[in-house]
Amino acid sequence: MKVLKSAFALVLILASQAVVAQDYDEEPIRYSSAAVDDPVARLARRMAAGEATLRWDADHGWLPALLEALHIPVSSQVLVFSKTSLQRERIMPERPRALYFNDEVYVGMVQNGTVLEIASTDPRQGTIFYSLPTTRERAPEVERQTHECLQCHDSNAFTGGVPGLMLRSVYPDLDGRPILTAGSHVTDQRTPFSQRWGGWYVTGTYGDSLHL
Repeated sequence: MKVLKSAFALVLILASQAVVAQDYDEEPIRYSSAAVDDPVARLARRMAAGEATLRWDADHGWLPALLEALHIPVSSQVLVFSKTSLQRERIMPERPRALYFNDEVYVGMVQNGTVLEIASTDPRQGTIFYSLPTTRERAPEVERQTHECLQCHDSNAFTGGVPGLMLRSVYPDLDGRPILTAGSHVTDQRTPFSQRWGGWYVTGTYGDSLHL
């Protein structure tokens, strides 16, 4: 009887591991191929149908119009100077990456970058990633990203093994490169203040507390 119980327990464990290990691009999830209905996908459909357009700004390209179309306030801007994103080699302390956000969408802008980086929340598929080329040589077109962004945004340690968002603090050197041997911290509501904002610009007052 003990042997049967042990065998049954082993089957349950293996079955559980098989479910966890299932690729999210397979049925029933089909992350990369299933239709999505997040705010950016809806905007892209409206642009393709000629129902919405983005105006080019001489100083900031497509960014102001994109923020307006997605109802993202400019005042949400936060600045990251660590080299920890898709266009990391263009980021440095004197030329930080700007992030703008609302409850559903994040937009990242790097000075002299080639794309605007976008993460949007779909109610069924979760976090969906996009890019918008910064050039004026062609009409603006939002492009779905299912590989390049996931090199960082699909992590067992940081996002639970599924595509997702992460807020991370590192120990940066003078050029903004993360000193990975010193470790890093993924921030959530449990993270102490002393482990936050490594590689970020911080303004305002925060009492006697120290951050990274």
